[in-house]
Amino acid sequence: MKIKEALLATSVLAIFCTPLFAGQDEVASQYDLSGTGYGQDINTFAHKYIQGASPYFENRVFDQQPEELYPARNYTSQTNDTQRLLAALRRASQEDSDGGVVILRAAKNGGNNRYRLDRVDMPSNVRLEVDPDVTIEMIGNLKTSGSNQFLFSIGRSPNVNNLIRERIRNVEITSTHPTRRFTIDAKTNMPISYGVHGDKTKDTAINYTRAIPIGIYYAENFAISGIRIIDNHTEHVGISLYPDCDYKDGALADRNGTNGNPQDDVWLGRDGQPLPMDSEGNYVDDKGRIIPDEEAIIRNLTYGRTPVKGTIENIVLQNSHTGYGAVQIFGGDWIYINNIKAVKGVGVRIEAGNGSATDNINRAGPYLSSINNVEVHNVTVTKGFTGVWLKAHGKINRNITVSNVTAIDSGTAVITDKSRMNPHSRDFINGRFENLTIKGNIKLIRTNKNAGKAVAEVGNMLTYFMSPAERDNLTDRNGDGRITQADLPHNRSGRRWYLMQSTSPMVIASQRNANEIGDTSSDIKAEEAGYYPVDFSSAVVTSENPLRPELILFNEDSRNLNGGNSNRL
Repeated sequence: MKIKEALLATSVLAIFCTPLFAGQDEVASQYDLSGTGYGQDINTFAHKYIQGASPYFENRVFDQQPEELYPARNYTSQTNDTQRLLAALRRASQEDSDGGVVILRAAKNGGNNRYRLDRVDMPSNVRLEVDPDVTIEMIGNLKTSGSNQFLFSIGRSPNVNNLIRERIRNVEITSTHPTRRFTIDAKTNMPISYGVHGDKTKDTAINYTRAIPIGIYYAENFAISGIRIIDNHTEHVGISLYPDCDYKDGALADRNGTNGNPQDDVWLGRDGQPLPMDSEGNYVDDKGRIIPDEEAIIRNLTYGRTPVKGTIENIVLQNSHTGYGAVQIFGGDWIYINNIKAVKGVGVRIEAGNGSATDNINRAGPYLSSINNVEVHNVTVTKGFTGVWLKAHGKINRNITVSNVTAIDSGTAVITDKSRMNPHSRDFINGRFENLTIKGNIKLIRTNKNAGKAVAEVGNMLTYFMSPAERDNLTDRNGDGRITQADLPHNRSGRRWYLMQSTSPMVIASQRNANEIGDTSSDIKAEEAGYYPVDFSSAVVTSENPLRPELILFNEDSRNLNGGNSNRL
């Protein structure tokens, strides 16, 4: 079957081209995967891709006469400015080879400074500038329309069965002022909804309301800056970098209706038949030679349609969901992130997928949707989970630098977590970060005002690193005779998210202890594999008013809440 015909077919084979894995010469794809972590030698490959002076965003939009829009005079709950903004952006995009600029102005003579917008799909070659006195109100919520969870979308296909052919290129969203931010209101129309029908509480369900103010997908050369996002613990990040995929299975397989039981899965060849194996269950080629699982399994190439060459800076997000935060890279390359502030949640999260047994991003193998050549600088989190979180799951991620992270009354400043993928699924490896550097000032501040108070909104992982002083004072709140996470108070994100006091500035759970990295094997069946090294030799780690004395905790420092050894090793 020809590649083009396979892609148009309606069978299970329709979403796959030639096999895609590192080191294979035979690769043919209709998708532009330039600059992504697809290649085995990403540095050599990327130098061919980067043509300009900077590997990150470069302004290529120039307009001597920008089009200006003004807010509606008679602003009501029915106002919708989406179509007039879209029309202006389309005109700007088509002006000439330099593109065009659209400016959202504040009212000339006082009065309404709010715009109400539904999903805005940004075209190529445009810059949207917004007056810092302007507030953009997101219209939709989960109860009205799934599409209304978005505000600005860059490179996201309108239909998963009809993916856009070309990347969206040269897009910037910024403030008209170099230091003052404009505001995105992701709260007014995004009420907290515990449970699908909103009929539960934060102690029994999570907040299902979802808001994605800015989503970046199949895009190249983009910049986002000068924005304050007012959130409502909604279930997603403020700025999301994600593959523009078809959301189908990440690998070519017959799941046999297993509903997450991967032991019964069968991985297929292009002919729809099971991949050939030897008598011991190893995949083999036509000459009987063993092929590693990660190379034999055919992957869904659409998960490689990730953003490249971008800059995100000068962002503030208030009242973030604990499990999300201001910025998350689910997949992307050549990204520069600077000056990020989060109140609650996570400042910057570098994590592809969720690592579950049915996670299609990670079923797509170690390279598609991986995260490479990323810089993260100057991050602050207040009353949140952590400033920067790094977790590899089943991806091989390369060349990440993190510097200058401050956590105030938060769980910790930096987390690097080990990989623990489902040991029964051949889709996965235990991933890792290669060349991960943490440097500069890494600081945890516990203010006198909140000393002794559990104000840090954290996830389950960090509760295993709770200070012994706090842990020893826990009580059996639910009366089951044990001390577990069920005895911790929940925060507004819902049942899976907790309140605790600060722990230590860095939690390097990707290493066993200060002297031993641990088993760095990618083998999912190895009992303690999934560790990887972190270079923090240039980090200056400090803690003000600490609850525990250690500046850096490692995986061996994890404990169950009853004080016993955890199973995280």
